[in-house]
Amino acid sequence: MRAINRKSMLVDEFIPLTIRSIRQVRIVSRATFLPSIFLGLVLLLACSLACAPSSSTGDGQPNSSASPSNNIPEITDETLRKEINDAYVREVPEENGAGEPISWRFDENEPKDYTVVDKQIEGDRATIVLDIKTGSAPGARSPKHLAGQIRTKWELQTGWALRTWEIVETENISMKYKNLPKPPAQNSNR
Repeated sequence: MRAINRKSMLVDEFIPLTIRSIRQVRIVSRATFLPSIFLGLVLLLACSLACAPSSSTGDGQPNSSASPSNNIPEITDETLRKEINDAYVREVPEENGAGEPISWRFDENEPKDYTVVDKQIEGDRATIVLDIKTGSAPGARSPKHLAGQIRTKWELQTGWALRTWEIVETENISMKYKNLPKPPAQNSNR
């Protein structure tokens, strides 16, 4: 019984403290509150302008890369190498036309050799045509070699702090596959 009385006593002590805190907040006058809000907004604006990139170079000439239309990151070879992984190509026919078409997802572990044939960037969208040669990753059960051209469509994605290019669609132009000889069966009784 004693524990219950002590618990209710703690609750009674807590409630008046909370009400007192709320009353203190309400006591702040508008004459004090509004200027402090105005000062906070001015400081926020000043900090955001100080962090913005400069619109001119050191020689007084305007910096063309600082204009909004040119503030788009470039699609570099590193970006292309990273984003081609997990890209998906449908309807890849066999080289001799005998087999069924397959779908192919580029894997990070597979060897890839590509050349950029055409690159067009319009705002936050881009189209890149690649001449690509790739194949199954080492140790694949049904190894294949693929070669030909694909068209990749890109969109500029904006996150919290970065703007990055991502492949949103991949189209087969002339890519075909060839089945390679299967690797010799490994003896599992070693």
